[in-house]
Amino acid sequence: MDIKLFIDKVFDTAKNMKLDDFEIYFTSSENETIKVFKGEIDTYSNSQNMGISFRVKVNEKMGYSYTESIEEEDILPLIERAISNAKVIENLDVIEIYGEKSIYEKIDSFNPVLKDITVDAKINFLLKAEKTALELDSRVKSVNYCVIGSGYGENIIKNSKGLDLYHNGNSIYAYIAVVVQDGDSIKNDSAYIVTKDFSNMDPIKLATEAVTKALNKLNSISIDSKPYDVIIENDAFADLLGAMSGIFSGEAIQKGVSKLKGKIGEVVANSIVTITDNPHLKDGYGSAPFDAEGVPTQCKHLIEDGILKTYLHNLKTAKKDNVKTTGNAAKGGYKGTMGISAFNLYLEKGNQSFQELLDKLQNGVLITGFSGLHSGLNSISGDFSLATEGFLIENGAITKPLNQITSAGNFFDLLKNIEYIGNDLKFNLSGVGSPSLLIKNISISS
Repeated sequence: MDIKLFIDKVFDTAKNMKLDDFEIYFTSSENETIKVFKGEIDTYSNSQNMGISFRVKVNEKMGYSYTESIEEEDILPLIERAISNAKVIENLDVIEIYGEKSIYEKIDSFNPVLKDITVDAKINFLLKAEKTALELDSRVKSVNYCVIGSGYGENIIKNSKGLDLYHNGNSIYAYIAVVVQDGDSIKNDSAYIVTKDFSNMDPIKLATEAVTKALNKLNSISIDSKPYDVIIENDAFADLLGAMSGIFSGEAIQKGVSKLKGKIGEVVANSIVTITDNPHLKDGYGSAPFDAEGVPTQCKHLIEDGILKTYLHNLKTAKKDNVKTTGNAAKGGYKGTMGISAFNLYLEKGNQSFQELLDKLQNGVLITGFSGLHSGLNSISGDFSLATEGFLIENGAITKPLNQITSAGNFFDLLKNIEYIGNDLKFNLSGVGSPSLLIKNISISS
C-alpha cells in the first residue's frame, strides 16, 4: 500500500475509535555503499529500511507500537497494541503530543541530481582515488579502505492535533585510508568528504590529502612528557566535542550526569567561545525543519561568549524544567524511544588563519587526532587520557611528527583555556563541527 494512503487510513481508524491524543511517525531510509580494493569492486550493498510507529495517550499514559508492514490488515493491530501498552505502563512522566500552530523554516535538504548519480560514476570515482593514492609516492604501500556511500531519508509526522509534516534529504560521502612505509617507519592516515553535490567531490584531491597526511607522520620522534600549549586541529576537536555533546542534554541534566547542571547564566568557557546548534544551517548534514515530536527547530547558542545559555530539550524534559522545548527531540528510527540530540552542533569559527595560530603559539604541539574517545574519555567528569597523533611546532612552523603520545586533561578546563580560535570550521562525518583552536596547558606524555 502507498505509505501516505496507509498513514491516512491509520489516522482515520484512530479517529473512528474515538482516540483523542495520538500520533503517527514514519521514517524510511535507503543507503548504498560501494568499496573497491586493488582496482576491483570489493563490496556493494544497497539497504532499505522503513517503518511506522504509533503512539496514543490513554488515561494520561502514553502507549507505543510500531510496524514495518503497511498492509490494511496491520492497521487495527498497530493501534490496539499501543492502547494495550498505555494501560500497563508504569512510568509517571507526563508526555505530550505537540499541536501548537507554528511556522516551520523551509529547509532544502534534498538534491534531486544526487539521486541520479549512477553506480558506474561512483565506482569510477573510487578507482581514480585508489589509483591516484598508489601512484603518488613510492612509499605508499596500500590503500586499505576506499569507499563511497550515499543515503536518502524521509520523515512524516501526523497527529490528532493537526500536525501533518514531511521532510526528506540526501547526501553522499567518500573515505580513503592509506598505509605508507619508509624503512621501519609505518604509518596510516585517511581523508573524507561529505556533501550533497557529487560535483564537489574530487578523487585526486581526496587521495592526495590522505597520502600527504600519512607521509607527514613518517619517522616520528619522542618528546619530553610535560604540559604543552597546543593547537588542536579542527577535525580532532570536532570529534572531542561530539563525544561530549551529551552534557547539553536536558535529560542528562535532570539525571545528574552532566557537570553543567545548575550553571545556566554562568561562565563555563573563555569569552571567545560560542557553541551553537543550528538546524537551519545551509547544507548542514543534520538540518531539519522539525524535530521528532513535530516541534519547529530553532537555532540556539548553547554557550554564548563563554556563558551557558540553554540546555537541549524535548517536550518531556522541558515540562520538567518548566521551560519551552528547544525542538531537539530525537528518535533512533521508528522503533526508538524519544530522546534528545543536536542537529548541527559546532563551535563557531574565529578570525585567525591556521598560520596565525602557529605564529601565536610559536612552540608547542599540534594535535591532529584522538583515539579511544569511547574508553579514554569520561563524559560526566570531562576527564580524558587519549592516544593522540600530532606534530612538534617550533618557531611557528610544523616540524616533526610525534611518536606515541598521550594527551590528558579535562574537557571543561579546555573550554576555559581556549586562547585563540581559527577560521577553518569543518564538520566531521557525524555532523559536529569545529575550527582549529589554540589551547594552553595540556599534559602530553610520550
